[in-house]
Amino acid sequence: MDVAREQSEALKEDNLLKAAGKDDATDKKALFPARRSTGRIFERKGQKIEMQIMDAESRSPSSADMLPHRYQVEIAPLQAVILNDEQIFIFRRIVINQQIFRQGFILQVRAFLRHLAATHFKDQPMAKYAGLHLAVMDREGAGPSFFSGVSAAHPKFSLERRFPAPFGFLQAVLTCQEIPRTAGRSTLNTMMILFGAVLLTGLLAIYRSARAEVELSKRRSDFVSSVTHELKTPLTNIRMYIEMLEQGIARSPEREQEYFRILGSETTRLSRLINNVMEISRLEKKQRHLTFSTGRFKDVIEKVEAVMQENIRQEGFVLKTELADMEPFAYDAEVMIQVLINLIENSLKFGKNSDRREISITVREESGNIVIRVSDNGPGIPRHALKKVFDDFYRVEGALTRSTGGTGIGLALVQKFVAAMGGTVSASNNAGPGCTISISLPRNSEKGYTA
Repeated sequence: MDVAREQSEALKEDNLLKAAGKDDATDKKALFPARRSTGRIFERKGQKIEMQIMDAESRSPSSADMLPHRYQVEIAPLQAVILNDEQIFIFRRIVINQQIFRQGFILQVRAFLRHLAATHFKDQPMAKYAGLHLAVMDREGAGPSFFSGVSAAHPKFSLERRFPAPFGFLQAVLTCQEIPRTAGRSTLNTMMILFGAVLLTGLLAIYRSARAEVELSKRRSDFVSSVTHELKTPLTNIRMYIEMLEQGIARSPEREQEYFRILGSETTRLSRLINNVMEISRLEKKQRHLTFSTGRFKDVIEKVEAVMQENIRQEGFVLKTELADMEPFAYDAEVMIQVLINLIENSLKFGKNSDRREISITVREESGNIVIRVSDNGPGIPRHALKKVFDDFYRVEGALTRSTGGTGIGLALVQKFVAAMGGTVSASNNAGPGCTISISLPRNSEKGYTA
């Protein structure tokens, strides 16, 4: 039986060598080392291994034969050689004391491909709607192949991968026509929709932020031009009336007094403009300190009337006030005077062409808050700009705005001051002509608040 087995193994070796184109004794010795040599590893150093090898057939070895022999062994990684369309030789190179040997096995290609598909794909749920194509790839292109699963003429999904060494010759392609409608797919679709919604929302937020920055930059640029113009107008008037007084054009004491009143009004206007610019700068830097004191709002109204009386008279307007009886409350008197002056100046500026030149201020208590409303009979505010008018440097586009001028900080300053006192401000158009600015302040505000 041993002789028959030896002959059978020798015949297999000869056939393999002929298939690989190697049939001499040297190649045979290199490819197939002696099968009757066995051994055990007793020390490993990197890729080199020292081994003790003894003759397995020695029945009664002598003491000299029993002494261990040391060998330097180097083992290379597994490699593959395509012999033909049906067979692939998987082997590794072994060097023992500078002698080269090869150890390996023959792989039957088609049986191997069928085994891979049957073991790792055929019984999987994916095989019901996807297809797996396994193929041997050599230098000349595709070789033997095997397909398992559902074929798709025009697949919507395709995934191609190469196996790692020593099976780098093997390529796997997974194709799918359509993912079935299952609970998993519904979850996946929902996640994709949510992801898309989040992505679009983020992009929209970035776009709006960038657009807001561009608009703010443009408004700042317009603000510089507007401030230059607004400063130039009162300075020109002041210079003109001073020259008229110097040249004696005012021939009567009454006319001189009129000129002096105009000079005082223009000087006050210039001072308020500069003060507004400085105030909004301090508010942005949070350097504006508010001082609250308890008092009646009637004192604020009287001071506002005294300051704005000349301007209101020159523009031909009438200021009406209505104050309800209520208990004193805490507020910053200086800030509230500035807020009301800004609102009155806004009404004077845009109500010049009104048939009825009237500005009204009402103060009453509603739901525990102090509500102050300033109304006029001007052109009103476009609906789309009712909330934007309180933004920094915002000016409503239109012929009236271009003709009246303005810096775009008056209402923005009002909003910042009211917010600093813990209140809110809003704009609305009247049922008839004009608009109303409503301010709501809490009765008990925090004293010493820094805006």
